[in-house]
Amino acid sequence: MNIPPPGLLHRPGRFAAAFICLSLTSGVTIGMNKILVTLMALRLEAEAWQIGLLISAESLSMMLMSLPAGMLITHFGARSVYAVSSLAAMCLYPLVAYAPSWYAAAGLLFLAGICIPFRVVSMNTSWLERLPELGASKGGWYRGALMLGIGLLGPLAGNFTANRLGVRGSYWVTSGLFAFMALYGFLILSRTTSVNRHEGVFRALSAMLGQLRNPVVREVCTYDGMASVVQGFLGVFVIVIAVRVFHWSEPKAVMVMVAAGSMFVFTLFVLAPFAFRLGEKWMYDLGHAGMIGGLLVLGLTTHGNLLFVGALLHACGHGLNQLVNIARISHCPGHKGHISGLQTMVGMGGGFAGAAVGGLLSKGMALQDIFLLWIPLWLLICPGFRRVLQRGARKLKWKRQ
Repeated sequence: MNIPPPGLLHRPGRFAAAFICLSLTSGVTIGMNKILVTLMALRLEAEAWQIGLLISAESLSMMLMSLPAGMLITHFGARSVYAVSSLAAMCLYPLVAYAPSWYAAAGLLFLAGICIPFRVVSMNTSWLERLPELGASKGGWYRGALMLGIGLLGPLAGNFTANRLGVRGSYWVTSGLFAFMALYGFLILSRTTSVNRHEGVFRALSAMLGQLRNPVVREVCTYDGMASVVQGFLGVFVIVIAVRVFHWSEPKAVMVMVAAGSMFVFTLFVLAPFAFRLGEKWMYDLGHAGMIGGLLVLGLTTHGNLLFVGALLHACGHGLNQLVNIARISHCPGHKGHISGLQTMVGMGGGFAGAAVGGLLSKGMALQDIFLLWIPLWLLICPGFRRVLQRGARKLKWKRQ
């Protein structure tokens, strides 16, 4: 049942402003938690593979709960699900700071991570429902505000509070932010629900997975999933590389992620109007080329400062990739909660795989070399590279004839 938004948010511009504030706050909270977990692991002197498993524990629970989140939202509406999951996160995340070991912290992160897909899918659903009113060129605003918090303001805030309040005190700050977002999100998010509240679980799951029959949904999920795999590894281990390989201080190492987050936001907000003039084909090609180029620099550099160059290249390519994905998915038919649930599951699954697989591979190879392993996977799915191969195959066939 499609319930009109409250009068204050009926106008697209007012809704966008309110939603961007919520996205920014959410991003700051996520960014703080990511930095705090990494700093806590470094101070516990955890090995690289242990850090990978620690981070992936949260991503695993996020992946497992993404589809249930989409189903619940279609039945109860985004705002109610968002409010309850935010209150649960408010209670669970501070407990992580009191974990006596990395594996205890991993268990608590797994429990806390259960809450996150319900929040993410709720926000995705609300934004996708209103995006046709706002316009495709504004599709990156939500992800841009989120990444402004995750990649720039969140790490800065996490680093600042950790130095002054310690890791435990910082987690209590994020707990307060979750409480604020529970109320704020309840006021502004979508109230759209499914027409049939008594739809069975298996029927709802079948309807959600049925979205994969749409080739656009399949392609977007593929690109989102691969980008999340790389980001899941880069977001954790570039800081570890900076500290343990290039012997940087923790604050300086965090600045690599801050720079990458700034470039991602710049791409989504500033470059979006120019990028859409190129068309989807060129945006995908430039985006994937930027991501692959960034991985090459990160994997091959012997100079620490070039970590910034690699991270910036990758972030710009990631931003272009996201712009096309968001625009394409917003015009797909079907309930946006189903599509958001699928997209979130793939993204969370990629983050889990990137952190877990990268951490396990680090037991037998250098962390930097793992950046290079992601490149062949990108090339296999990159549409520009596939077109080059197809043209080459056609020319070879023509010569043989």
